[in-house]
Amino acid sequence: MSNFRQTKGSQLEWTSVEKSEGHSNFHFVDEYFWSSPILRRILSLARKLKFRSIAVEKISENECELFAQENEALAARISEFSHSRVRRLLFFSGKKEEPGKLLGYTVFKEDYFTGFENPKFHIYEAVLRPVRDFESNNFLHTTRGYSLVTSLGDFQTFGNLYGQQNGMTFACAHVALRSVLSSVLPAGDLSYPEINEILGIDFKAIEPGKKIGLGPDQLETVFTHYGLSYTKTAFQPPHEEDPGIELEGEFQRHLYGVIESGLPALLGFETAKSRHMIPVLGHTFNEDTWVADSKANYFAQNRGWFSSESWLSSYVVHDDNFGPYYCIPRHYLSKDNFRILLGLTRVKTVTEALEIEAAIPDYAKKIAEAFSERGNSWQQNFALFAEKGVLVLRTLLLKREEYLEALVRSESWAGERMNEQAISRLKDKLPEHFWMVELSAPELFAGTRHKFGEVLLACDQEIPEGNGLEILLAARVPGLVLWPEGDNLERVESGIENHVPLFELSPAGAS
Repeated sequence: MSNFRQTKGSQLEWTSVEKSEGHSNFHFVDEYFWSSPILRRILSLARKLKFRSIAVEKISENECELFAQENEALAARISEFSHSRVRRLLFFSGKKEEPGKLLGYTVFKEDYFTGFENPKFHIYEAVLRPVRDFESNNFLHTTRGYSLVTSLGDFQTFGNLYGQQNGMTFACAHVALRSVLSSVLPAGDLSYPEINEILGIDFKAIEPGKKIGLGPDQLETVFTHYGLSYTKTAFQPPHEEDPGIELEGEFQRHLYGVIESGLPALLGFETAKSRHMIPVLGHTFNEDTWVADSKANYFAQNRGWFSSESWLSSYVVHDDNFGPYYCIPRHYLSKDNFRILLGLTRVKTVTEALEIEAAIPDYAKKIAEAFSERGNSWQQNFALFAEKGVLVLRTLLLKREEYLEALVRSESWAGERMNEQAISRLKDKLPEHFWMVELSAPELFAGTRHKFGEVLLACDQEIPEGNGLEILLAARVPGLVLWPEGDNLERVESGIENHVPLFELSPAGAS
């Protein structure tokens, strides 16, 4: 089915956005796009990406099947619906003569109704390259590439799909769900008509004026329809005769576990007026945070390890009411506001990240005790941090191929690489999915984003009593790769005697 990206469109006009030529994004939106505050936000981000021009194209309903589907739904929902206008804005790094790179696009839709002079308008969708990357401590593993067919030719861009609800045929949960699923579905998208069809929503049967929205069960139905694994964390305070839902654990920690493994999440919360839902797409990192050390030394919260979550600064989100790529400070949303978290996972697991982290200090000590000799200074450093219980732990759920590919390209601080024997041994020992817990020191983790190594644990088994070796798949520490054989740890030299970079998930389409 043709959509707003695959419809060629007709070119209307080019606009140079050079400040030296007197262009104002603010006035441009005032004059041509109904003073849309969200479009102003998008153009401000495009300015940070150093865009130099905008090409505005018209999309015709008779050339775009999705356009026709959306209008059919509107006509069924609201009898006064008359017609729509869609314009697509393309943001380029160059000017008309040499457009250069496509930095992003926006689809602006206006819906007209009989008896109303002005339309209702919204950003139907937009994709913009992220303004910040890992070098500026922003981690968005959920971006992907998008192809566009335009009147100027075919282009590629990448980012996270953003959308704004129209409040008539799709609400905030629809657009949040679409943003999340577009990053993981092979097709890179699903439409609102598709969501409504999966859920059996018939607009002809809905009373005029009744608000639309999606409940948790409906969101889960869509996940299940696409065969996706997910975790669910919910909280509902008791009310009158309703006992509510007790929150198990800290929802922030559950959210971090999802995001750090490279997948998005849906976050629902209570506002002063209603409930709202947004997609969570990544996080920022603060290498100078005071939290980790102060917890252990000032406030007697030393658990025997530091969680990498302590360095998390904000979550990166879209909000259909405000725009794309906003940051929510880590603890801004409290338990009182929180209602539901639906986080995608690579596979269903028996254990959760928090359980795994709690067991890792024991495994790290057992690994350190397995060294009969500690001639390598970095082995000594690892053993010291393990024995004192001051390791930094970062837990991710990975696929075997991702881990092995990272090993092949990884290079230590001293320029060393893993030898073939060690990589081959790990390849033989690992299942398709498993937990990887990186082991670092606070100075290494925050200062250089490096680590001693990692522990690999099965994700489809319970943690044995006494943290036995039954779920230990392998471990890598300076100089060695180890794996269990009965009650013992066998080992082979790895070729890397030094500390190595943290594992980095590569976002799809980032070029």
